[in-house]
Amino acid sequence: MADTSTVAYCGQQLIGVSIAIAAIQIIIVGARFYTRYIQRVANGIDDYLMIPALTASLAQSALYIYLVKRGGVGYHLEYVAQTPSKLVILQKGLYANQILDFPFTIAPAKISILLFYVRIFPIRKFQIFAYIVGAVVLGHGIGVLLAAIFQCSPIAYTWDKTIVGGSCFNQEAFFRYVSPPNILTDILILVMPLPYVWKLHTHVGHKVALSGVFLLGSL
Repeated sequence: MADTSTVAYCGQQLIGVSIAIAAIQIIIVGARFYTRYIQRVANGIDDYLMIPALTASLAQSALYIYLVKRGGVGYHLEYVAQTPSKLVILQKGLYANQILDFPFTIAPAKISILLFYVRIFPIRKFQIFAYIVGAVVLGHGIGVLLAAIFQCSPIAYTWDKTIVGGSCFNQEAFFRYVSPPNILTDILILVMPLPYVWKLHTHVGHKVALSGVFLLGSL
């Protein structure tokens, strides 16, 4: 095995990013509930949906840190493959991440945003459209969850390719075709409120500011 001092490595940077993003998420979600508290406004379903989304996201951050420490993340895959035990840990970690990512992190957050829209825009056509987009997000999340869990048969073949008779579907195609619906619902969620913002009876400065708030999700 090559001397680790001569191998490209970026694990520490990955740990730093994971910790920083986790801290920012906790602060933002905490600020959301604190704002509700000081304004004496009851929490809604959209608020509570952010809790499982945050929990799953923090679990992902912890998983990334664990994989840096134990699974060789931060090194090139060719280097990690030289240590079979690390490669197994890496594959198990990536499998867990696929299950956590869209179904439990992204989907609840998107549905939370859509329910927030429904609450602040009492317009029937808009609300129906929001529910349709929400149904797409939910269906997509369930589909991705089932596909991630059962991508290989038997499941253990996902990380143990020594199992005789094991097989997996085309994982490259899976990731390729999972992305377009995700991107489409992202775009829809960003632009949905804009036409109604610009119909408000207020001056242009307020409309621009509100548009900017809704477009923050593009970050």
